[in-house]
Amino acid sequence: MSQDHLVFKENLAAYALGSLDADEISALRDHLQTCDTCRAELADYQRVGAALLTALPPQAPRPGLKRALQKRLPVGTVRTRMPFKWSLSQIALAGVLTLLVGLNILTVSQVYSLKQEQAEITNQYISEQTAIAMLAYPSTKSLAFDQNGITGSLLIDKQRNLLAVFAWHLPIPPTGKAYQMWLIDPQGDRTNGGFITPESGYPFAMAVIKSPKSLTDFIGFGVTLEPFSGSTKPTGPRILRVDF
Repeated sequence: MSQDHLVFKENLAAYALGSLDADEISALRDHLQTCDTCRAELADYQRVGAALLTALPPQAPRPGLKRALQKRLPVGTVRTRMPFKWSLSQIALAGVLTLLVGLNILTVSQVYSLKQEQAEITNQYISEQTAIAMLAYPSTKSLAFDQNGITGSLLIDKQRNLLAVFAWHLPIPPTGKAYQMWLIDPQGDRTNGGFITPESGYPFAMAVIKSPKSLTDFIGFGVTLEPFSGSTKPTGPRILRVDF
């Protein structure tokens, strides 16, 4: 996820409450045109705000209030809008509503984060099960590597277009960076294979690539250090390269 995306994500709650300035609103609206994730989260915020606005019933003014005010105005004078003054009860109510909005926004944000974590855990579980199954495939080829202090194995099943990598001693990437995987064709062109992410406390990192086309079209596998959101082609230093 890019830094710009994180800024837009943090502004969603303020946008739903109408507290952004014109420049921020314009930039966020442009971002929402291309980001399904932010549109979905904004819809959650807006639903919370709408529910709070309808939580209290409207209060009708006292009978005769308008007539009483009109009698106080001198004949022929221009009517001016009376300045609005908050009563103590209105101030207290506004404070409670603000607190409720804040709590609901926090709850929505926490639920969204939990959903993301659950999706990541599910994807990791699927990758691990796929790698275990690959070990039982007779068509799977295993290649060992030892580069830049990183050791491990590459499992390749060209029949099913699957590739799994196990990397030991892969260091945690710098802040704002990620390890991006690539499939390399005979012309040297790279096809994005996703990310491999080491976690603190785990001795190795693993990932599975489901090739978008036949693995016979590729001759190698590589890993480079890229921006956290990924790149369309390698731009950072090479971490690994293994030829099939």
